[in-house]
This record gives sequence, C-alpha cells and structure tokens, in this order.
Amino acid sequence: MSVSIMLSGNGELDSRKVGHLSIEAEKQGFNGLWFGETTLRDASVLATIAASSTKKIQIGTSIINVYTRAPGQMALLGATINELSGGRFWLGLGVSTAAIIESYFGQRFQEPIQRLDETITLLRHYFSGERFSYQGRLYSPSGARLRTKPAPRIALAALNDQMIKKAAKVADRVILNLYPTDRIPHAVKLIDEAAQSSGRSKPTLSVMLYIDVLGDNEKGLDTAKNLVSFYASAPAYSALFSSVGFATEARAMMDAWKTKDRDAVKRVVTREMIDRLMVLGTIQDVGERVRVYQEKGVDDVFIVPSPFADYEGNINEVLHHYGQK
Repeated sequence: MSVSIMLSGNGELDSRKVGHLSIEAEKQGFNGLWFGETTLRDASVLATIAASSTKKIQIGTSIINVYTRAPGQMALLGATINELSGGRFWLGLGVSTAAIIESYFGQRFQEPIQRLDETITLLRHYFSGERFSYQGRLYSPSGARLRTKPAPRIALAALNDQMIKKAAKVADRVILNLYPTDRIPHAVKLIDEAAQSSGRSKPTLSVMLYIDVLGDNEKGLDTAKNLVSFYASAPAYSALFSSVGFATEARAMMDAWKTKDRDAVKRVVTREMIDRLMVLGTIQDVGERVRVYQEKGVDDVFIVPSPFADYEGNINEVLHHYGQK
C-alpha cells in the first residue's frame, strides 16, 4: 500500500530540475519516482539523475518502449542504473503505440507482442549473468553475457486482458493506465489466475493516475479533454475506453482522429469520462481516489501530474501537499 509520483514523458520539465524534485519526493515520503518517455526526454537519463540524487526511494521507468533500444542495450541500461541506485531500480517496459514508434522514431510498428516476448526472454538471460546464445525471429545474440549485478526488477505496462495476463506471468510488476477504480477487481482476478497458473509469485500492481489539482474550471476541463483525446488516437486505448463503458465515445473519437479533427475529438470527451479516468479536482480528491484504488487491490498508485495542464505547478502541489512524511 504505497504512493509514488510519476513524471510523464510528455511533460515539459527541464531535466536540470529533476535532481531537486527527486530529493523532495524522497523527503516527502513517496514510495517511488517513475519516469515516462515519449518524444521529449530520455527516461533512463532522468532515472539516473534521480538515482544519483536520492538514497532510498524506488526509481523506475514507466515506460520505455521495446523498439528503440535493443534488448542488450536495455540490459546494460537496467543493470547500470540498478547498480548506481543500490538495487532500487525498476526497468518498466511497454510496446508503446504506432503513432510514436512510426511517426516520431520512423520505425515500423510490427510484431509488438513478438518483440516484447523476445525482449523479456533476453533480459532474463542477460540478468542471469550466465553466457548464452539465443535464436529468435527478431534477435539472435551469440555468446552474450552481462556481468553487472544485481539485476533490476522488470515492470510491464498492460491495457487489455491478454497483456495483463502476460505481464503477470513474466514481470515483477504490472502497470495499468487510465484504468477506472471499478475495473480494478477484474484486473486483480486476471493477475491472480495468471500468476498461479505459471507458478510465480503475484506481481506488484500499479496504476497510473493522471491528475490536475490546479484547474477545475473551464480551462482545466479543456486540458483534461486534451489528455483523454491524446490517448484516444491509439487503437489500444480506444479498445480500453470501449471496455470500460465508453464504446460510443471511443468510436466517435477514433473517427474524428482519422480526419485529423482534434476539436471534434475533444467535443466527444465528457465530464464522466474525465472523472472516471483521471482526477480533475483537489488534492483531497486525489487522496480519495488513491484510497479507493488501494481498497480495490492496487499496491502502488503512481500520481501523474497532467502534462497538458500547469505541469510544474501540479508537480509542486503534489510534492508539497500530498507527501506522506
């Protein structure tokens, strides 16, 4: 039962401020400090800054994608930051989306599950410290060995049922995003069954909770709609929205995105969607949502200041008024 803070991969935050914010997060009693990555800054570098600035808080990536770094490079990244942090690092991975992988990085978003499977398999081989060879469809290292110890723990981002079950079987932590509280028991059941069937210990369950505690007004509503709209362009999130009761809205948003009419996408987003998927309100509202998540079975809630709102303002508000001393 813990609370962490996550700095989004879309948030405009000067990397030179990360060290101070990391020290403050640890001082205020947060369990962990996690870093996202999309197209602005390198999450592994930010995690390294955080690890160098702190002594006990957990550090993690939530998430880095499995396309832009080869598994061997991922292993080096994870092992190095874990060594630097004294064993506090979580390597959080995910498949990302076609929009980010293809449009920004210029790679084909092909075989995401195969790529994820091979990446996890190879990371486990690398982290074993033993020399190994592997013949996969995408990667085929020969005589490889990683001697840096100890190995970091692995977290996987998951949205749909199949990915949640996969993450429970191969990872040490499952990370959900934009997942309503009333849907958590369903995820917990999937995780319990998958872990039991694979003979593994139940992984830690985390959920990313986007918040804006500075703008519950017309402007705040608009920025909240921007957040939901951003995710609605990805088929995986569209499917998630449909599965939690917003099928009509999900179809309408996807249709609007196909015409590149962002204003039309935003018009579809309702206050009900916003209130179920994030918190647009007060610090007290955030605390109440965290409490409900924990009652439903979430182990560690990641509070994520919305990158579409007053980003630094929300970060500071959370750090100084939600901290658990």
